[in-house]
Amino acid sequence: MSLIQFTPPGPVSAAFIADRSSFSGIMGPMGSAKTSSIIMKSVALAQEQRPSIITGERLFKFGIVRDTLSNMKRTTMKSIEQWFPAGGKWGGGGASSEPAYFKINFKLKDGTVVRLWYDFVGLDVHNIEQLAKGWELTGYWLNEGDMLSPDVKTYLDARIGRYPSRIHGEPSWYGGIVDYNAPDTDNYLYKLFEEDRPKGHKLFKQPSGLAHNAENKQNLPADYYERMVVGKEKWWINRNVKNIYGFSREGEPVYEDYNDDFHCGSEIIQPIKGITIKMYADAALHPAIVFTQVAANGQRRILGEVAIEGGAVQIGKAAMQYAAKHFPDNEISGGYADPSADKRDEKDSDADTWIDTLNRTMGLTGHNRFRPAPTNDLMKRLDSVRNALRRVVDSGKPGLRVSAAAKIARKGFNSDYRYKIRANGAKEDKPEKNRPHSDVADAIQYFCLDDGGYEEAMALETRLNRKKGWNNMRQAKLAVKV
Repeated sequence: MSLIQFTPPGPVSAAFIADRSSFSGIMGPMGSAKTSSIIMKSVALAQEQRPSIITGERLFKFGIVRDTLSNMKRTTMKSIEQWFPAGGKWGGGGASSEPAYFKINFKLKDGTVVRLWYDFVGLDVHNIEQLAKGWELTGYWLNEGDMLSPDVKTYLDARIGRYPSRIHGEPSWYGGIVDYNAPDTDNYLYKLFEEDRPKGHKLFKQPSGLAHNAENKQNLPADYYERMVVGKEKWWINRNVKNIYGFSREGEPVYEDYNDDFHCGSEIIQPIKGITIKMYADAALHPAIVFTQVAANGQRRILGEVAIEGGAVQIGKAAMQYAAKHFPDNEISGGYADPSADKRDEKDSDADTWIDTLNRTMGLTGHNRFRPAPTNDLMKRLDSVRNALRRVVDSGKPGLRVSAAAKIARKGFNSDYRYKIRANGAKEDKPEKNRPHSDVADAIQYFCLDDGGYEEAMALETRLNRKKGWNNMRQAKLAVKV
């Protein structure tokens, strides 16, 4: 075999190539060498296969699936041709229902022969359900996997580990691989890697193409990404250049400062022992509670959440169950709650408020009780979260961290706590009430109002009002001069 020398384009790509999870993904900007990295990973996997107990050869069959065969020919097949400039055999395809293929054999230093076989499937030509019934594979590759149906993975998971067959001793590794640009948060790959996180599945996320540590820039034209973003919309830049999860064009996320890699990083944050976990609550008929801690360095942490349809009793019981399961070793306390939930019925002054009922249900007394937030002003609440997102601690760590366990909060920050876009293209003045994301977002706002957050929001409002006053005075003076 003749193979051009390959150097991984960066540390994320190198880690991805070295990984042997049963299903791995690489998500990165355009031009970050994701395709080449997978080709090199397939070569490495083929070389590592257990030799056949019959022939002594290392056998590896890799099924590659893409949305259309024309896209496959235009990109992936050309890349394979470039990496194997000499040797190998192309065949199949044409009028036949069988996939096109590329086969190549090469010998390792230990004398064993590797037989590497690629099959190419375009879903505009092949029916994946019918093809999968007889497809015997070692592994598969979902090329530009965000463009495929999740059913494709389901079908192919049942076809791997079948080549070579048991009479040869079975493969020592089998599994699946996927590459893609950052998708919308509604995409099945976001749910798979960021929410469900099944065992044996691992995602590798490359840096933004505009970052100082962007991968593969040494092999791209100068100012490649800087030129690419000119004239493009924000959602397109986020997904294809910055490698940030996208959002529906029906709305615009409320918090522009949120960066999923920085503020979350796909990690499940463990509670700090010895520090009280405080809860913050949004009320009404769709209540939500977030579980939080403030670390010694001042970093605010969102550890988990509960959101239901019900009342104070129901959310209180759900919160107690969640805390008992996830935070058994920490003291639990109430924090701020929606101030509108502290009003009594005028006809029954002795009746409990919603906050009273929540405290009674959870057995919270004294300084551990929920109490009304100092304000329900929307701008102050939003500013308190924005301030937290912009803050850094310990020379570069985020001032606000979101655990991957807080799925609703995380998706709300990424996309679903948003301003609705009107038919004329303008955005609404207030965030959309799209439950449960807006309910959890409200609870987070009460969290960020605590521990000095309200005072910071007030100070910001004062500065903005002062600046507005100066601008009005300047405009008035200019008008007088004219």
